[in-house]
Amino acid sequence: MWAFIWSQVGLWCGWGGHTSQNDLVALAERWHRFYGWGGVGVRFIPTRRLQPMIYWEGGQFISQDRNKRAFSRTRWGAVGIGLRLRFLRKGFSPILETTLGRLTASPRTMEGRPITGSPASLSANFLGWGAGISWRLNEWVELGLLYLRRRPQTSALEGISGPARDRLEGFMGQLTLLLGEKSESSSRFQ
Repeated sequence: MWAFIWSQVGLWCGWGGHTSQNDLVALAERWHRFYGWGGVGVRFIPTRRLQPMIYWEGGQFISQDRNKRAFSRTRWGAVGIGLRLRFLRKGFSPILETTLGRLTASPRTMEGRPITGSPASLSANFLGWGAGISWRLNEWVELGLLYLRRRPQTSALEGISGPARDRLEGFMGQLTLLLGEKSESSSRFQ
């Protein structure tokens, strides 16, 4: 049925981590912690180069404000839509993604209670992008490694103030299973 609309559909899952930037360390130190995140989604593949997608991501991270002696643990989840550009038709190809979505986060103290003066949960729109490389093993399996950055439109994501604007960023590996019929079009844009 999908083949009537798209030549192939890719079901992907991702795993990786993002870094935290706050005042846990000296000002000169920027990349100091690594936290897990993951995601699943569907990419529609009308051509090999241009791929619209729908996805879910989620994870958690810890923040600290030394001046306030405050810690927070934030769990988050996001639903989004995006567009992936795969530059080459060959096995290896650079890729670029742009995304738009809605993020929900729950900042808590290390004991699991809501933080005083901070909302117990919050939602915000976000813009994002990603860049990396993909390797199409065969007509049905593709591996990818991307650097991703999501910028929620809120300053309350961590539950406590920090020196950096809110963002989620890091590396993600992706495994994509390609379903449906392979396009037989000879168009140079595929």
